[in-house]
Amino acid sequence: MKQYFSYFKFLFITILVMALLTGGIGVARSLTEKHIRKNNAAEGERVFDYADVLTAAEEKKLAEQIAKREQQIGCDIVIVTINQSVLDFYGYGANTDSSWSRAMRDFADDFYDENGFGYNRVHGDGVLLLDNWYEGEKGSWLSTCGRVLERYSNSMIDSVLDDVYDRVEKSPYKAYSAYIEDIYRDMTRGRININPLIVLGAAAVAAVIFIVSHMKTKEGEKTTGASAYVENGSVQFTVMRDELINKHVTSVAYNPGSGGGHSGGGGRHVSSGGVSHGGGGRRR
Repeated sequence: MKQYFSYFKFLFITILVMALLTGGIGVARSLTEKHIRKNNAAEGERVFDYADVLTAAEEKKLAEQIAKREQQIGCDIVIVTINQSVLDFYGYGANTDSSWSRAMRDFADDFYDENGFGYNRVHGDGVLLLDNWYEGEKGSWLSTCGRVLERYSNSMIDSVLDDVYDRVEKSPYKAYSAYIEDIYRDMTRGRININPLIVLGAAAVAAVIFIVSHMKTKEGEKTTGASAYVENGSVQFTVMRDELINKHVTSVAYNPGSGGGHSGGGGRHVSSGGVSHGGGGRRR
């Protein structure tokens, strides 16, 4: 029995590792794929098409897409379209880029705050896309909050706005759908999302290859002795050693602040309601 186990020990160890790995991934997926909503104060509606640029069928599809993605990422995803002057609404006067940006930012943040959005709590994790169709003030603003605020850098915000800008004039539905998928992609990036069956199959193939490559059908026979290639039965060693002649040391300055990667909190600010938001906008 002992010899039997010794012969197949690699197989047993591999199966154990496969089981632990598959079980671990299964647990990870069960913990991360679906989030339980903790904020019941916000209304269930997520698509507010005040500009009337979507059909009823498109609104329904977007709402269903949002419901699915919200549960997967644990963040509210909101779409608001308007066809009005945000500059007049806030009394910001001249239609400059800075005034437009401030008015769009305030409108988006205030809408998020006043409706109590946030998946985990009121004013919690979530994102809102405000799309204005008013002539002379057309453009989009992305307002982030909670975990979305922490996740999104300025470049990531620009990437989402790019996808909206490239599609919105031809198909508002496709633009808003792309926005939803961008949020889902960015909020799940780096998370385990592997089918355990794929892992199990790959591990099984690797185990078979490993076992076959280590099987021995016959021991090799000895054809030489310890001194078969030793002349006159004696061994001579040539002494070799390294001697330090000179030493030259090169030093390089290290700047801990020059590392790669990205930081979140793009456009971080506090709204009129005292809530921390991030975001950015794009005129068209």
